[in-house]
Amino acid sequence: MIMGKQCGICNNAESKYKCPCCLIPYCSVTCYRQHKEIPCVKPEPAASSDEKVVPDEQPPREFEENNESGWRLKRSQLQAVVESDDIRRMLRDQDLQSLIRKIDSAVNAEEELDKAMEGPAFREFADKILATINAEEHVLAAES
Repeated sequence: MIMGKQCGICNNAESKYKCPCCLIPYCSVTCYRQHKEIPCVKPEPAASSDEKVVPDEQPPREFEENNESGWRLKRSQLQAVVESDDIRRMLRDQDLQSLIRKIDSAVNAEEELDKAMEGPAFREFADKILATINAEEHVLAAES
C-alpha cells in the first residue's frame, strides 16, 4: 500500500485531501476548518527557465487499471463541460443533484448509474455531457 502525505494541520494522520487554494494536505473537516481560520494563498510557482508544462491529460489514479487510463478526460474537455451554460442550468435542479450524489456515494455506482439512466432527466443530462465532450474531441482532432 502506498502511503500518502501526513496531514499538514494536525500532523497525526494521513492526509486524504488538499486545500484547493494553497494545496496543504489535510485529513478531515476539522483540520480543514482549523486551516481556514487563517486565510491562505495559492503558492507562487518558482520562477525558472524550465517551467513545468501541465499535461492536457490527467495522470491515471493509483486504483485504475492500465486499460482504464484511456477513459480519462482531457483538460480541454473538462473545461468545455464547466463552461457549458446548458450543463450549468441542468445542475441547478435539486433532483438531479440528489441523484448524482446517490450515484457518487453508492457501493455499486455502476448499478446506480444504470438505474439513473432509466429516467429522462438524467439521460438528458448524460447526453448533454457526452455531446459536449465529443464536440471538444472533434475540435482537438481538427487542431492536430
